[in-house]
Amino acid sequence: MPAAVPFTHPLRVRYNECDPQGVVFNANYVVYVDVTITELWRALFGSYQRFVEATGVDVVVADLQLRFRASARFDDELEVTLTPALTSASSVTSQIAIDRSGTRILEGTIRHVCVDARALTKVPAPALMRDALGAAAAA
Repeated sequence: MPAAVPFTHPLRVRYNECDPQGVVFNANYVVYVDVTITELWRALFGSYQRFVEATGVDVVVADLQLRFRASARFDDELEVTLTPALTSASSVTSQIAIDRSGTRILEGTIRHVCVDARALTKVPAPALMRDALGAAAAA
């Protein structure tokens, strides 16, 4: 069954993710996005590794843009939401939103490019990805 789009994954801020002021260190937001993408791939394909094995295609980050609107702190419950869409023959762009208690604290985009898993050369998105993202968007 395809994952619903947008796809939301809950996370709780851990103590080690905070700076000495008790605020989430900015680089950890990228980790939160990466964890959510991994969970999206798990929901769509069983796991990221299964997707790569089935298609011979890997995805690499080509562009990442984040806009910080507020800070998260230790033990905050966050919801990381991704809304992926094929934006070219070989690219998937996901809208990113991170919310805390219904308040948007971060927004942005991340663009992944499909590459041959061995040669690391750009390739078109495989049918499995196109079908899953299309079915998820329709759900």
